[in-house]
Amino acid sequence: MSDDKSNNPFSRFKKRSHKSSPVKSGAEHKKRFLRAQKATRRFPSFAQWAHLPRLLKSPEKILLNAASILGAISIAALLVWGYTTNLSVQPARGGSYTEGLVGSPQFINPLYSSASSVDQDIARLVYSGLMKWDPTAGLIPDLAESYTISEDETVYTFSLRSDATWHDGTAVSPRDVIFTFNALQSPEYRSPLLGSFQGVSIEQVDERTVSFILDESFAPFLSTLSVGIMPADYWGDLDPQTTRLAERNLRPIGSGPYEFSEFEKDKRGVIQSYTLMRYPKYYGGPAYIEDITFKFYPTVEAGIEAIKSKRVEGLAVVPKDRVEEVENSDIQVLNPSLPQTTALFFNIKKGLLTDTKLRKALAIATDKDVIVDEVLNGEAEVTHTPVASNYTKETTAYDNPTPFNIDQARTQLNELGWTLHEGEEIRRKGETSLELTITTVDETETVAVANNIVEQWKLAGVRANVRTIDPSVFRNEVLVDRDYEILLSGILMGSDPDLYPFWHSSQIAHPGLNLSQFGNRTADEAIESARQTSDIETRKDLYEELTVIVNEVVPAVFLYRPTYTYVTNDKINGIDLDAIVSPADRFGQINQWFIKTKKGFKR
Repeated sequence: MSDDKSNNPFSRFKKRSHKSSPVKSGAEHKKRFLRAQKATRRFPSFAQWAHLPRLLKSPEKILLNAASILGAISIAALLVWGYTTNLSVQPARGGSYTEGLVGSPQFINPLYSSASSVDQDIARLVYSGLMKWDPTAGLIPDLAESYTISEDETVYTFSLRSDATWHDGTAVSPRDVIFTFNALQSPEYRSPLLGSFQGVSIEQVDERTVSFILDESFAPFLSTLSVGIMPADYWGDLDPQTTRLAERNLRPIGSGPYEFSEFEKDKRGVIQSYTLMRYPKYYGGPAYIEDITFKFYPTVEAGIEAIKSKRVEGLAVVPKDRVEEVENSDIQVLNPSLPQTTALFFNIKKGLLTDTKLRKALAIATDKDVIVDEVLNGEAEVTHTPVASNYTKETTAYDNPTPFNIDQARTQLNELGWTLHEGEEIRRKGETSLELTITTVDETETVAVANNIVEQWKLAGVRANVRTIDPSVFRNEVLVDRDYEILLSGILMGSDPDLYPFWHSSQIAHPGLNLSQFGNRTADEAIESARQTSDIETRKDLYEELTVIVNEVVPAVFLYRPTYTYVTNDKINGIDLDAIVSPADRFGQINQWFIKTKKGFKR
């Protein structure tokens, strides 16, 4: 039989049979799959992908399955990561906060609240000023949307926010601003701030704009405008001379983050608690905490007992040496800085203290470091000057002019004729004993500091007695009459420290705060020039000149700049306190505090 295929009768049949056979090898399927993709150059369809397992060998199938599982795990992990990364715990509306205050509310009214820390605290939540002190940002616009200052710094023009409303829903207007400052300037209202805005006129520019015109430039003026603005419609119909008697002083209407809700009195008519509710239309963003209740105590001791027994969740101020008593796992302690200087003010026009050399000897006998470390637990900064730290230069003028040296103090007293006789503890000059009285407000911290100074001066042969005064008597009698030999007190200088009220000779008599009755023409000129320029370096030069004069006269022993000690329950979140100007400024970001939380995605 011939091998020639052309002569084989079955050769055609076999060829056809081979081409039409439905049975194909895996290799052939793969080739066809690849050829089809090469021809079309399109992504495989779902139907095509469905054939893929048939095209793979066993090891390839294992790799595919492993890759599929790994891919699924990766996608799931990516989804979980994205969810958790963008999901956060956020503040939520709700919760109540109760804080203890020492004292009793009387005037929740910007005209009068500056005379009481309790009134200031509550007024800070109810009212808004054109400007405000923010604990982290400093002095910022509040009711003012924007402002401009003229080139000669005598005209300040403010544009009011369009979204600011009173708690009764009406809009805040320039008329309200003008009414408030006219009342502050009017003797009929008898405001403690009467002298703060003399020489200032105010006028309306348009429906949203007001201008303040100053007789002369005053660099710290902007910082004075944090005083709360009052609604003219609510107060304007009252007789100015009887405004202090109005019940509206305890039922205020403001534009701040919280509005008046209620107060409770005991059988004697004394207010025991005062409650504020969040104002939902507050222009700065509604507060999260639903309501805040203040409870009032006659003494710091009673306030400390209240927070220890958990009758309150916060306490406005705690003496440095009592903090450990209230600290526990539920309490957070906050210590913002405060532009306050605590000093021993000598009444240099009274008795023995007219002698400059005696004042210097007493200053040398005072160990400031011991006061800060032992009495204040280190929560203060020693100071030697009346000038705020941000206005001092790196010069020897700010070194301690009377460094502590008990032996030198004894020597100087001997040279002045104050002799310590054998068997006696107190020096005498003839029949006169070296005995002095330190007057201070009846508060735990200042009393402790005064007693410490008594012990220090005893080592030099000086007898000092401590006279403690009720806060209201202190303000209304002691300061008014300058009824003291030595006054231990702190002075708050504001966000833009102006030394005029404390050291200018025109402020020797009440209502001025020149507590030492210090007067010097050159010093007056330096103070006047400093308050008329906003140039920081120029003010530093002028304050250095003032410091040199003060160091020579020794009208006071400047002791320390304290921090403010504020304690709250740690359920209160969102508190950020770097620096405050007055204790009430701890509420500068109150609308950002929160108790309740929720989960949500980050924006």
